[in-house]
Amino acid sequence: MFRNYLIVSLRNLWKHKTFTGLNIFGLSLSMSICLVLILLVYDHFQYDRFHPKGDTTYRIITYYKGSEGLFDEAYATSALRFKEALVDNYSFIQKGTNLNHSFGGEIRSPHKIMNVSSEVSRSLFADEHFFDVFGFTLQEGDPSTALTEPFSLVLSSELAALLLPGESALGQTVDFENHGSYKITGVTDPFEENSHIKFKALASFSTYPILVEKEVLSKRYEEWSNIWDNYNYLVLNSDSDRAETERIINEIAEANIEVDEDDPGYTFRLQAINEIVPGRLMSNEISFALPWFVLSFFGLLGLIVLVTASINYTNLSIAKALSRTREIGIRKVNGASRKQIISQFLLESTLTAVLSLLLAVAIYKYLIGVTNELWIFSTIGISLEDTLSAYGYFVLFSILLGLLTGIGPAVFLSRLKVVTSLKGSLGQVKGRKRSFASYIFGKRTLISVQFTLSILMLVSILILNKEARFLVNSNYGFNEAETFYVNVYDHDPASIQQHFGGMSDVQELTFTSHHPAIGRSHGDRVKRDQDQEPIVVYNFDVDPKYIDVMELELLAGRNFPQDAPDENEKFVLLNEQAVSALGFDSPNHAVGEIVYIDTLSLSVVGVVKDYHWEPLMQSIRPLALRIRPERYEYAYLKVQRGDLVTLKKRMEEAWIDFDPARDFKGGFLDEQLDEFYQFFFDIGNILLYVASIALSITALGFLGMVSFELKTRVKEIGIRKVLGASFRSLAYSMSKGFIIMIAVTSLIAIPAGVWVNSLWVYEMAFYAPLDASIIIPSIAIVVVIAALTIISQVWVNANKNPSETLRTE
Repeated sequence: MFRNYLIVSLRNLWKHKTFTGLNIFGLSLSMSICLVLILLVYDHFQYDRFHPKGDTTYRIITYYKGSEGLFDEAYATSALRFKEALVDNYSFIQKGTNLNHSFGGEIRSPHKIMNVSSEVSRSLFADEHFFDVFGFTLQEGDPSTALTEPFSLVLSSELAALLLPGESALGQTVDFENHGSYKITGVTDPFEENSHIKFKALASFSTYPILVEKEVLSKRYEEWSNIWDNYNYLVLNSDSDRAETERIINEIAEANIEVDEDDPGYTFRLQAINEIVPGRLMSNEISFALPWFVLSFFGLLGLIVLVTASINYTNLSIAKALSRTREIGIRKVNGASRKQIISQFLLESTLTAVLSLLLAVAIYKYLIGVTNELWIFSTIGISLEDTLSAYGYFVLFSILLGLLTGIGPAVFLSRLKVVTSLKGSLGQVKGRKRSFASYIFGKRTLISVQFTLSILMLVSILILNKEARFLVNSNYGFNEAETFYVNVYDHDPASIQQHFGGMSDVQELTFTSHHPAIGRSHGDRVKRDQDQEPIVVYNFDVDPKYIDVMELELLAGRNFPQDAPDENEKFVLLNEQAVSALGFDSPNHAVGEIVYIDTLSLSVVGVVKDYHWEPLMQSIRPLALRIRPERYEYAYLKVQRGDLVTLKKRMEEAWIDFDPARDFKGGFLDEQLDEFYQFFFDIGNILLYVASIALSITALGFLGMVSFELKTRVKEIGIRKVLGASFRSLAYSMSKGFIIMIAVTSLIAIPAGVWVNSLWVYEMAFYAPLDASIIIPSIAIVVVIAALTIISQVWVNANKNPSETLRTE
């Protein structure tokens, strides 16, 4: 029987080529996006599946008390001493390991100088139990001893090949800036599995106290109040011990962590290692992956397109039923049951979906490359790979899609009565007489849903694009257009000044520890006097020329003294927010006063006008500009913008002449800022592609519906023409219902789209207003699509000879 169903289905698909083509094209477009999303979700659910005790391994994470909501800030880090306090005293905790993210900088081998930190993978201090807890393996070295001795170093196979090409790295030494020499005690196998822990190098944690004694690293690393720098991982006996362990952790925290009266304190939770990716968004993560709400957003986009394609299939199938009613009647006369008719139509829809899958896979392979090139994916190190194991999910998805899209038309057609179906009518279903207009109205409802979803995406695209352009083109309050940055690595600022300061393109040169307005910040507790409660003030480390190069406005006082001693920090510049937060009455009152940062006292020499040192999405917070040359990361060169390509090439040549061993890293500051906001453009591009497909599918469905409805009104059109109706009056009478439908849909969808997007727009500190520049283009696009579709079909039917249409049943 199945063979007969299959043969009949193939014949029907081939007989109605236009109908089949429209459905396959619409479904394949939507399925291609869904396949990429399936691969993306599948990839994220493969993270951390290779660890030996993955089902009972947990990370201690930190919240502020009372702030455990979805979008409240949470930290992947916690106090270092938790592990020791837990593992040594509670038998249901098998083992644990500590990590610290303070290990970073340059490693020097005889062949290469490499930075072991990047945006994608950190390098870490790890204790001797690292390989007991996690499933990483070594191709060289003994995992039980690799991280035991001080100044031991485990390298990734990739970094080892770069530092020591063609050699065995095991047992060799490399120099690390300010630390001394490390002995390579292990080289990892290539990372074939995904993990939230991505690293280039692991240094033994036993090295940390020695570096503290050398004053290379902060001694605060093991304080109970330091919840920012360390990671705690625990392996429990079973999952049932999770709640009890959380209770004990918070009891330990209450006994050991002192908080100020106005501080809410901290709550600590256990996060299962297989909940980290995909999981909630966390600060201080070791590496990056998409949180579950971003995956859900992408999933929602795929669902919208899929629903649009499914509605399109349903619309066309029901409309096409006009030509298949006699077939259904004959089947029933010959003894076919309702179940058999449903099976026949479900097989046809499933075949359509499977055939669509073939075209969708071709589009999907193209989309993988496009997706991997997106800034958001390349920056956080996510690379989708076409894996054979995912194709099983693809086939299952296509079959399920075929069943879901076909069930509506199949049930509808199977309920037709024999007499009315043999007449070629849809009028009677289950004993009730219904006009074809009622079916058209039902289909209009479905089309309205399609247009609603398409308009929602159109509005979202326009809002995203508008906000992204607003962020990129806003005035940050500093000179980004004429500022060229160069990464100085660990070079002495004086040598950089001597080499680059004399170039003809360079007007002035300064140094800084941070790029402004891209989200990097470092804060310290600052107070006006020793008895005052400290507040958090963020800081940039700069030199005296920073104010002039960046063209910041001084509201009171003066700039740093040009002869300020580099080796002895004495002065500070504050912004308006810092002045207010510290309790000064005005900028003028702050000048000359002393502020305390830990035990260090600094004199306030001036106050700068607030500028956007943080991203525009955030409000301006207290900022201090300080002089600490050891923290400089970038030289900022004030230049006249001319031929940008030539200027950058000259800078690169100057760098190669200065330091041929390190790669040149530099460019214009405004380009760096634009890249930071590229996330918005990427999401906008994704939405644009999805919306284009959704609109295409909607247009196909609308075309099919208009075409089939006008075919049922050919006699009416013929009579109107005989009575002298003009094309304009015909177009109006035939399209009036569709015009009302589009108008009602727009009135619902556009306000809904604006409201939904306002939920995230109004969360930003600075944003472009939501106005008519969003609404008008959305309406215009939908109206143009609908008008072209309606007019083209009315034109085709209106130009038919009335003498032929009036005598044709």
